[in-house]
Amino acid sequence: MLQDLDSLAVRVKNMVALTQQLQSERSALQARIKSLENERDGLASQLQGREGELSTMSQSVAEHEAQLQGVQDKANAVQAQLQRDLDEVRQRCDDAERQLQHSQQDAKKLRAVSDAARRQIDSILVRLPGAPQE
Repeated sequence: MLQDLDSLAVRVKNMVALTQQLQSERSALQARIKSLENERDGLASQLQGREGELSTMSQSVAEHEAQLQGVQDKANAVQAQLQRDLDEVRQRCDDAERQLQHSQQDAKKLRAVSDAARRQIDSILVRLPGAPQE
């Protein structure tokens, strides 16, 4: 019977040791869980901050894109107006060149007519009585 009690005592000691080991492991696991929960909370906080930054950046990008579109629209309008002005100036330049050519042709014709008239006048003056003889 003593032997049974000794065996029972050894078994109780083993159970106590096993229970203590399990309690120690449980405490370690609870500490690990607490650490992981803290890490998770920190990461969640970081994620929330990054999502806020992303939202701010997205809003900023949208605003910049809208501003850029406005500037591009304005630039396109200015470019179109400048193109119209250029076309008008080119047309006026072409018209002026045509008028110049026409005027030059008229002046050439007038010189030719003037020279012919001068020759005719000179010819008439030479034939008049009392005209100096050359």
